[in-house]
Amino acid sequence: MLIEIRSLLGLGILLILLSTTISVAQKNQTLKADTISIRPFARYWTKPRVVPKVGFGVQETGFGEIGAQLHQIYVHPLSLASMGPYISVDGVFQTDEVIIGPKAGYELTAGLLGLAADFTYYTDFDKHKSVMFTPKAGISLFGYVSIFYGRNINLNDETFKAISSNRFSIIFNLNPDYYNIREARKMPQRARR
Repeated sequence: MLIEIRSLLGLGILLILLSTTISVAQKNQTLKADTISIRPFARYWTKPRVVPKVGFGVQETGFGEIGAQLHQIYVHPLSLASMGPYISVDGVFQTDEVIIGPKAGYELTAGLLGLAADFTYYTDFDKHKSVMFTPKAGISLFGYVSIFYGRNINLNDETFKAISSNRFSIIFNLNPDYYNIREARKMPQRARR
């Protein structure tokens, strides 16, 4: 009987220690969860930042594009979206002439879809000038890289042989926020009405 009482007493002390340990562990876990703000289903815009924009494409000949975009990303639990105005320069290189085209435009992507439009002033710095409006649509990888088909609409009478009315391009928006989206600077949240 003495052995049974000692066993029950030992078992009771073990249960008290175990429940105290579990209680302290739960309290510590609760404190950790309260001090860290993790919201897996948060929706927010990142703060806009100026990022490099580079691209390559084909129309009648190949061309390159380099510029900057005021780019921001919308974080949603299911996907990412991005938008922003940009300025860049197209360089069309042929054996007999070089055509430069400064442009201004706006790009919007949502998940795997992308839209953009820009105005481009092509010149060979000699006698030819051409102004084009180019709406574009295509597929996008959350705004980081986009493949667009564009339709050049000539807004004046002059045109260059190297610039056709159809163009395909691949564009990279090199925003470092894509690499660690949870740590990106966020826009302040507006109060809901």
